[in-house]
Amino acid sequence: KTGILSKIDTLVNLPLAVNVAFSTALVPVISGAIAQKDMETASKRMTFSVFASLLIVLPCAAGFIALAQPILNLIYPSANDGATLMMYSISMVFIALNQTVNGGLYGLNKTYIPLIGVVTGAIIKLILNIILISNPNIEITGAAISSIISQGIAFAICTIALIKNIKLNLKFGRMIIAPIFASAFMGICTFFVNQLLNNIVGNKLSTVISIIIGALIYVTTILVSKILKKEEILMIPFGTKIYNLLVKLRIYKEE
Repeated sequence: KTGILSKIDTLVNLPLAVNVAFSTALVPVISGAIAQKDMETASKRMTFSVFASLLIVLPCAAGFIALAQPILNLIYPSANDGATLMMYSISMVFIALNQTVNGGLYGLNKTYIPLIGVVTGAIIKLILNIILISNPNIEITGAAISSIISQGIAFAICTIALIKNIKLNLKFGRMIIAPIFASAFMGICTFFVNQLLNNIVGNKLSTVISIIIGALIYVTTILVSKILKKEEILMIPFGTKIYNLLVKLRIYKEE
């Protein structure tokens, strides 16, 4: 059963690789703003980066939860542990947010705090692994449980340290609840689309089509609900072109 963990790690690392690009780019921006004593810019960039991480990782987690076993069957036909992938999807959210928060801490030159978070999380994970995996009723699922708890604690340590040094202006409704709702809506739709197509086109093709439809549903939900403001769209790569296209499509109005 331990072999399934390496396969699941490979899957959850794909969204994290995208997110790490944001967290890496954050370091010089924060450092530059701090050097110029421009805390307002540092706060805006940090807030947007956390928001962007949520927009990236939440739909991925929802997709993994909705299509856990079909995705495993598609990529690793012999794998049969969708429940573990579901649980690892939750820890993936904490890992992604921690990457972003740590990027801010590095920019603030608080490099020792991420180290404290990692060491604390590793110790907790080791202890929980010993307790949970040895339990015959839990076994390998214990690794997923310990990952969620250890990553959550590491994230809490780093986030508390960050907000003591820089202000996060996260709008709870728009920046946290709305992405969760959009991701959950996409996940539910994807699950039922896959169930519908499964008996028509077969497991593998239905999974691929469901993933594509899920991505379209999520992007459409984000755009139609206008979760992203103009200034936030302009902060992402090719933001100006994207915003101009959205104006032409009459999704956004020119300000």
